[in-house]
Amino acid sequence: MAYELGSATAFERGAWLPWLNSHLNRELGVGALPGGWRDPPSRVGIDVLLGQLGRPQRRYESILVAGTNGKTTTARATAALLQAVGLTVGTFTSPHLDHLNERISVDGSPITDQSLGSLFAPIAEVETKMSLELSWFEIVTAAAMMWFACQEVDLAVIEVGLGGEYDATAVAIPALFVLTNIDLDHTEFFGATRREVASAEASIIEAGNGLVLGEPDPSLRGFFTRRRPHPLWVRGVDFQILRRNLTEEGQVLTLETPAACYLDVPITISGFHHAENISIALMAAECVYRPIPDPVVRQVLSVFRNPGRVELVCGQPRVLVDGAHNPAGARALAATLSDSFPGDHRTFVIGTSVDKPAGKIIAELGIRPSDKVVCCSAENPRALPASALAEIVRETLPCTAIEAVQGVRDALTRAIESLPSPELVVVTGSLYVVAEARRMFYDPTH
Repeated sequence: MAYELGSATAFERGAWLPWLNSHLNRELGVGALPGGWRDPPSRVGIDVLLGQLGRPQRRYESILVAGTNGKTTTARATAALLQAVGLTVGTFTSPHLDHLNERISVDGSPITDQSLGSLFAPIAEVETKMSLELSWFEIVTAAAMMWFACQEVDLAVIEVGLGGEYDATAVAIPALFVLTNIDLDHTEFFGATRREVASAEASIIEAGNGLVLGEPDPSLRGFFTRRRPHPLWVRGVDFQILRRNLTEEGQVLTLETPAACYLDVPITISGFHHAENISIALMAAECVYRPIPDPVVRQVLSVFRNPGRVELVCGQPRVLVDGAHNPAGARALAATLSDSFPGDHRTFVIGTSVDKPAGKIIAELGIRPSDKVVCCSAENPRALPASALAEIVRETLPCTAIEAVQGVRDALTRAIESLPSPELVVVTGSLYVVAEARRMFYDPTH
């Protein structure tokens, strides 16, 4: 029986957008108490909401993708591989770069505004009827669960939000859990050590479900094995990258899984961390459909893109954007620059959020004394002012040329026009900064 949305009249975009944006939004810092968020997320609201809406998430199985970094890349690559073998696949990722619709897709096609309006209307009706206090993320997550049921997907690949058992996405019915890696982020919720983060991330895992564990550190493995996943596949033990060669277009990988060895597979996304994400995605896909035929793996991965992640958005001058929003992401970007752009004179355009450890991010980016830094601030309530970020950069990198330009567009223009011209402009620090920078090249009217 097809999933029905009910009789609520669909919202027009002009109505649903302000309604949605009136809700507490942790991503933008909207609704935060003075001093920041004091309470961790809870699943109570979304549990009640989806119960009233007929529990659409029970109509299909899901793959939940958790971890500190690489979740979006892993989720999208997994979905692309499974779609290529004939499954109808829903994908839910966060955050978005330009439009909310990017977060919810079926077989690679983002949801339309009209469809979002048809989903938000019954959610608003239940919210009022049950006197719920839902967050922005809970509402969008519920809409994704409903849309996948409406589209009768075979499987949904769902990127976890903050992580842990109380994340809104944990209402999904998992066929498989995927953990990309463990590092420090959202320390106000998860703690300031990798062991604390591992414990929090592992709490989403349910006994008896499969787990693809991308974090290879043996000292952290116990946090996951004590949740009794079955089966368990560990990167570096059960699947691995046997060989990696750099090319002008990206990299060529030889990947080994329990089912097959895929020789010399080209991918067009740079960075060893993305090679790791691709290997995790391949293992996850093989847990559902084994083996993925070699020609399918080559066809999918040779054209795979993930916007905003080590993405070259302009060739002359060369402008690279990457949403390295925490120290681990900055460290991965630094390694990629060293690998793929070792001799370039570089200007960094950097903007961060007020709740991120800006000094630690800056310190991990591998900025050299000869590099320049232009600090900026995204059009986002959580954005750290450019002048404040510049002071942090000066304290962290005293030998580097630094200036502050408030807006992203003006900062990037300044970096490109600086003399002598840089060989490479690197835009990073926040996905909100990256999103604004990308629009200069992909949406010139913005």
